[in-house]
Amino acid sequence: MTESIRQQTDEQIIDATLTLLQSQSYDQLAVTEITREAGVSRMAFYRHFGTKEAVIDTIVEQLNSEFKVDVEHLPLTSEAIAKAFFGFIKSNGMIIAVLLNAGLREQFYPPLRDILQELYVALYSQDRVADHKPVQSIDYVADFTASGMLALAIRWIATGMHESVAEMSKLAQQMTEANR
Repeated sequence: MTESIRQQTDEQIIDATLTLLQSQSYDQLAVTEITREAGVSRMAFYRHFGTKEAVIDTIVEQLNSEFKVDVEHLPLTSEAIAKAFFGFIKSNGMIIAVLLNAGLREQFYPPLRDILQELYVALYSQDRVADHKPVQSIDYVADFTASGMLALAIRWIATGMHESVAEMSKLAQQMTEANR
């Protein structure tokens, strides 16, 4: 029961933080506002998170953990990676948009780029080995591709996500194939 209450309090604080970040930047956000919105005491906030930075770290960690699980047993193809990535972006678009609009791109962007970069290193490595091509530039190309995928996702979110996951995946797959 105690763990359930702790989890509920964590969720209240996270939800309150995301709600408040919809109308203000992270720098403007105060712990007092979070506790008021969450309906918890300052003591509870500090016991659960300690700082507002820790709340953001938890949100980002939850997003990254979800994406890692989504891609854990993914076939190593550019199509599968793109579909998983844009499906993840679509299902978490509101949270990601809030983080971006609140000025928290640097908290969100690098860890997700690292996951994508690892996937593309694995994809490009298997291709280069199969084709007997040199592998020294794989890290650069994978980082370029991962960063491009995130740039596409940010643009997609900013323009209202009108395209479907399949359309975005096809576009990303075409761009990925050009990098190979």
